[in-house]
Amino acid sequence: MTWRGWLGAVLVVALGLRLVFFGGLLGWDDVEYAEAARRLLAGDLAPRSMFDMRYGVVLPLAATQALFGAGEHAAALVPLAYSALEIVLGGALGALLGGPAIGLAAAVVLGVLPLSVIAATDVHADLPAGVLMALAMYAVLRADAASRRRGRWLATAGLALGLAYVTKEVALVLVLVLAARVIVLRRRATGYAWLAAGFLAVVLLDLGASLWRAGDPLVRHAPALADLHTGHMRTSPASYRWMLAYPAMLLLPWSGSFGYFAGVFYLALGGAAWGLRTGERAVADLVVWWLAALLAFNFAPLDWTLTRPLFFHFARTLHPLAIPLAVTAAFALVRALGARPAAQAAVAAAVLALAGAGIVRTHADYRTWAAAARQAADVIRREPAGTVVVADRTSAAQLRTLLPARRTRIVGFDRWPSAAAGAGPILLLRDPARLPSDQAHGIAVPAEVLEPPARWERVGEFARPAARSLRATVRGWLGHGDAPTPPERVTLWRLPARAGTGG
Repeated sequence: MTWRGWLGAVLVVALGLRLVFFGGLLGWDDVEYAEAARRLLAGDLAPRSMFDMRYGVVLPLAATQALFGAGEHAAALVPLAYSALEIVLGGALGALLGGPAIGLAAAVVLGVLPLSVIAATDVHADLPAGVLMALAMYAVLRADAASRRRGRWLATAGLALGLAYVTKEVALVLVLVLAARVIVLRRRATGYAWLAAGFLAVVLLDLGASLWRAGDPLVRHAPALADLHTGHMRTSPASYRWMLAYPAMLLLPWSGSFGYFAGVFYLALGGAAWGLRTGERAVADLVVWWLAALLAFNFAPLDWTLTRPLFFHFARTLHPLAIPLAVTAAFALVRALGARPAAQAAVAAAVLALAGAGIVRTHADYRTWAAAARQAADVIRREPAGTVVVADRTSAAQLRTLLPARRTRIVGFDRWPSAAAGAGPILLLRDPARLPSDQAHGIAVPAEVLEPPARWERVGEFARPAARSLRATVRGWLGHGDAPTPPERVTLWRLPARAGTGG
């Protein structure tokens, strides 16, 4: 079988793995993107937040909604397609830089990387932006290797960078990466005008679309569109500890997010050390790529106080590093360990074992976010169609996606009085873990929600699985530490007639 045949086999197995560990709705950014796509399909073109402007997510999501409906399974087709492209692109990049064996090893690493498995059915901009950024870098590297058609490859790189930019603005970090290649590695910049032209072509299209949609070509950068993000960021405590979050999740096994990377960063560090020591040109390119981007992501602040990051340091926000890290790790497996088959097999087995454990753990963590809403949705489906459902803003967003036929009857606490006026039956979902978020965002939580009165009828009670850190789990095995405190249960209440004031 040719290496492309093996790559196809890896892709099939990887896609099967992603379907088995379907993540589904979380109720955060994924719902915002789904709502943006729904508005676009309905002809409501005016952008309301930055989610409306991230075309690499919203446009394909609108297409899947038009073809297959607005459910979470249809929405998952978008990241699943990007995930397939990620594996193929990782394999192609590895083959370009180090040959078929490197390409195949990189595809396998991406196929089992927990971060990539979970992201494959979760709607976010990080995976699409990462794939488009990698496509831009692939085109740049092809241009470096081409004796002819260099301008065509660089123009392609510019187009891909432009698409990445209109998918998530952090893609501009590639400008820093390209500058570092020229300055640090002395790579030639001849023909980069073609790259700039390709990028500007996409930017001009974006400016035209913004003028058409909002009457302002620069609406993408309008403060009003960023308010949702900046307001959310300012709810986090001010500190400097956020600068340690990425290093912890990449390096510390007891970190809560280490499972997303399953030790692959250590393997990439090994590949980097081997490549830089031996003077491997391809590894130097990869290291400058992911290291420059990692440093930029890690230290980018929200403002000049430096007390909050530009964006939350979740594991998924490092997805643009997945492909270059996987290819660097492939160099460690194939080249650095190639002369020691026993060590090579042992390291490969360890990576697969850690990846398996990481997939199981991270999948369970992801499903926990919407576990209560999923259970409540099963109960609400059996209620009369005219029932109004009231919940905190996160749970309401989750329920609207889980119950698309009832979406107009599912409201937050801020819309409770108007939605309930003259309405029929009213159900209220009380999730204690979500109430502080509403309060932090200025949404008044009615006193009756905090202390449900005796006249309310309890319809259902749901448990959200309690997550334990690796450290706490190991301590529990050893007989140390206390048992985890179960979270307060989520309850669904039926309100008495005319109870719709929210006060």
